[in-house]
Amino acid sequence: MSNSKLSLAERREALIVQCSMQRRDAAREIGALMTPLTHPTGGIGKLLGGGGGMKLPLGIVGTVAGLVMARSGKILPMLTVGLSLIKAARSVMGLVRKKRS
Repeated sequence: MSNSKLSLAERREALIVQCSMQRRDAAREIGALMTPLTHPTGGIGKLLGGGGGMKLPLGIVGTVAGLVMARSGKILPMLTVGLSLIKAARSVMGLVRKKRS
Protein backbone atom coordinates (compact mmCIF):
# COMPACT_ATOMS: atom_id res chain seq x y z
CA MET A 1 0.00 0.00 0.00
CA SER A 2 1.39 3.45 -0.83
CA ASN A 3 2.06 6.09 1.82
CA SER A 4 -0.58 8.42 0.39
CA LYS A 5 -3.35 5.97 1.28
CA LEU A 6 -2.19 5.45 4.87
CA SER A 7 -3.69 7.47 7.66
CA LEU A 8 -1.51 9.78 9.73
CA ALA A 9 -1.63 7.35 12.66
CA GLU A 10 -0.57 4.44 10.43
CA ARG A 11 2.35 6.42 8.97
CA ARG A 12 3.40 7.46 12.48
CA GLU A 13 3.32 3.86 13.68
CA ALA A 14 5.35 2.73 10.65
CA LEU A 15 7.96 5.40 11.38
CA ILE A 16 8.14 4.38 15.04
CA VAL A 17 8.77 0.77 14.01
CA GLN A 18 11.39 1.85 11.48
CA CYS A 19 13.18 4.00 14.10
CA SER A 20 13.23 1.17 16.61
CA MET A 21 14.73 -1.17 14.01
CA GLN A 22 17.40 1.42 13.18
CA ARG A 23 18.21 1.86 16.88
CA ARG A 24 18.55 -1.90 17.29
CA ASP A 25 20.85 -2.14 14.26
CA ALA A 26 22.93 0.81 15.46
CA ALA A 27 23.28 -0.75 18.92
CA ARG A 28 24.45 -4.00 17.34
CA GLU A 29 27.03 -2.17 15.22
CA ILE A 30 28.30 -0.13 18.17
CA GLY A 31 28.57 -3.31 20.22
CA ALA A 32 30.69 -4.87 17.50
CA LEU A 33 32.92 -1.80 17.43
CA MET A 34 33.28 -1.73 21.22
CA THR A 35 34.24 -5.41 21.52
CA PRO A 36 37.95 -4.79 20.81
CA LEU A 37 38.01 -2.16 23.56
CA THR A 38 36.52 -4.47 26.19
CA HIS A 39 38.46 -7.62 25.21
CA PRO A 40 40.95 -8.64 27.94
CA THR A 41 43.93 -8.66 25.56
CA GLY A 42 43.02 -5.33 24.01
CA GLY A 43 41.36 -2.63 26.00
CA ILE A 44 42.08 1.02 26.55
CA GLY A 45 45.77 0.36 27.25
CA LYS A 46 46.23 -1.03 23.78
CA LEU A 47 44.17 1.81 22.34
CA LEU A 48 46.37 4.45 23.91
CA GLY A 49 49.61 2.53 23.66
CA GLY A 50 49.53 2.03 19.90
CA GLY A 51 49.93 -1.39 18.36
CA GLY A 52 47.17 -0.88 15.82
CA GLY A 53 44.63 0.05 18.46
CA MET A 54 43.77 3.33 16.77
CA LYS A 55 41.51 1.66 14.22
CA LEU A 56 38.34 2.23 16.22
CA PRO A 57 38.82 5.96 16.93
CA LEU A 58 39.98 6.58 13.37
CA GLY A 59 36.98 4.66 12.06
CA ILE A 60 34.61 6.73 14.16
CA VAL A 61 36.27 9.98 13.09
CA GLY A 62 36.17 8.87 9.46
CA THR A 63 32.50 7.99 9.67
CA VAL A 64 31.58 11.32 11.25
CA ALA A 65 33.69 13.23 8.74
CA GLY A 66 32.07 11.34 5.87
CA LEU A 67 28.60 12.17 7.13
CA VAL A 68 29.49 15.84 7.54
CA MET A 69 31.00 16.02 4.06
CA ALA A 70 28.05 14.27 2.47
CA ARG A 71 25.60 16.74 3.99
CA SER A 72 27.52 19.94 3.37
CA GLY A 73 28.41 19.51 -0.30
CA LYS A 74 31.82 21.10 0.30
CA ILE A 75 33.81 17.92 -0.12
CA LEU A 76 36.92 19.25 -1.88
CA PRO A 77 37.85 21.89 0.74
CA MET A 78 37.18 19.40 3.52
CA LEU A 79 39.38 16.79 1.83
CA THR A 80 42.17 19.36 1.60
CA VAL A 81 41.86 20.19 5.29
CA GLY A 82 41.64 16.49 6.15
CA LEU A 83 44.79 15.65 4.23
CA SER A 84 46.61 18.52 5.93
CA LEU A 85 45.51 17.21 9.32
CA ILE A 86 46.66 13.69 8.42
CA LYS A 87 50.09 15.01 7.41
CA ALA A 88 50.36 16.97 10.65
CA ALA A 89 49.29 13.96 12.72
CA ARG A 90 51.84 11.72 10.99
CA SER A 91 54.66 14.15 11.68
CA VAL A 92 53.62 14.46 15.33
CA MET A 93 53.36 10.67 15.67
CA GLY A 94 56.84 10.36 14.16
CA LEU A 95 58.22 12.71 16.80
CA VAL A 96 56.42 10.81 19.56
CA ARG A 97 57.80 7.49 18.32
CA LYS A 98 61.34 8.90 18.20
CA LYS A 99 61.00 10.23 21.72
CA ARG A 100 59.81 6.82 23.02
CA SER A 101 62.76 4.93 21.61
